Amino acid sequence: MKRRYDLVLRSLGSEYMSEPDSKDLAKWISGQRGSRCDLISYNIEKSLLAQKKADIPCTGGVYYSARVSESIGGIKSGCLCSEPYPVLDDISLDAQRVRKLRKGCYMALPAPSSLGIQDYYFNDHADLISALCEVYRKMMREQRDRGIKGHIVVSDRFSEVELEELSDPKSFFFSPSGGSKAISSILEYQQDIAVFPEKLDILFEIMPEYEINSVTVVDPGESDYERVLSEFDPDSVLSGGYCRGCGMDYWENLKEKSYVVA
Repeated sequence: MKRRYDLVLRSLGSEYMSEPDSKDLAKWISGQRGSRCDLISYNIEKSLLAQKKADIPCTGGVYYSARVSESIGGIKSGCLCSEPYPVLDDISLDAQRVRKLRKGCYMALPAPSSLGIQDYYFNDHADLISALCEVYRKMMREQRDRGIKGHIVVSDRFSEVELEELSDPKSFFFSPSGGSKAISSILEYQQDIAVFPEKLDILFEIMPEYEINSVTVVDPGESDYERVLSEFDPDSVLSGGYCRGCGMDYWENLKEKSYVVA
């Protein structure tokens, strides 16, 4: 007999944000007098406010790369020229802004290797990523101290250094387009995984090798829920959203689809 399930809807952040409406942006700016803000601040708020239906909200994402790069000292014109160090002012303000809007929110950050930083200091890729991971840990700690619940680290593929040094109970690795190798490498370090429906066959093939506590299916259809629920207990299945320039309608539709009969 089929049953009805209300699956938790989890946000994994955004890949990019669409161009802002000029009137909406002007109205937002007029309400920001006395506070330090920029277009990234606006996108952080816009992304989060669209997620009213998300049970586990998350703002930030790939579009947040500029803020992260600006918060790493020692970089000039995209090149690392000295020992990297954290510049925490802006990311701390971002966290406080998010905390005022909604409790229990995650922040999504591009992985260090995704920033495209050219190394003119270490001349060794592993050393570069390790040093950037140390800066990331300080950034994450600062944002968590300011009320962020945890972090999603986003990349199509992760280096072993990133997985080892950023692995943390409050961090979640997410590979939007990763194949078998990327999914397997993530499962070496965490027991929860998020995949798009087209990667489910890969997950089903390798899952006997790993202990998996939960699966988040990103942008699923009805048949995708049925497939996952045939392999996993309903308490272990979440509905996921990864926004590509989308708004409130995207999240409302996802939440509506999260009421599953299977």
